Amino acid sequence: MLISFEGIDGSGKSTQAKLLYDHLKGKGKKAVLYREPGGTQVGERIREILKGFEVTPVGELFLFEASRSELVLRIREDLKGGKVVILDRFTDSTVAYQGYGRGIDVEFVKRLNDFATGGLKPNITFLLDIDPEKALRRIRSRDRFENLEFLRKVREGFLELARREKDRVVVLDATKGKGEIFTEILGILSSFGL
Repeated sequence: MLISFEGIDGSGKSTQAKLLYDHLKGKGKKAVLYREPGGTQVGERIREILKGFEVTPVGELFLFEASRSELVLRIREDLKGGKVVILDRFTDSTVAYQGYGRGIDVEFVKRLNDFATGGLKPNITFLLDIDPEKALRRIRSRDRFENLEFLRKVREGFLELARREKDRVVVLDATKGKGEIFTEILGILSSFGL
């Protein structure tokens, strides 16, 4: 099973992804947790580039896709091995950040995502939704993504994706306590046998 966690910076998605990973491992399940960009040697190098250098929006998009294409090979192996794969960001982040946020044609971003993943999609995506002003108050360190107007566009992009893919994307209120959110996630995943 492939599970992704999405949301703007400061939404708590990384916390929830880690909680789920720890929970499944604690139950003796085979599970892996990857972050994007990252998860492979190439992906981690790309992450360093993105964090350390100013990159054009188009360059940024292609770097994310390059990282993803490497990671998908590992994800497919894990899925074949019967593992639950948990992703801290995946294709929806690229649509929301580079498409809606940076203004690159959304349909083009989706086509690149499909090309980089070979059409691989999560079975379920948890979108942790929060007002960008609240999210910014949660964030201690600042980087170039953490701009209020930009995050508003990105949030709208995520919510539009959720409206279009209701069968896959579950929107959760990220202002709730982390334990309460995690209980909701476990309740939803119980229908998948997890």
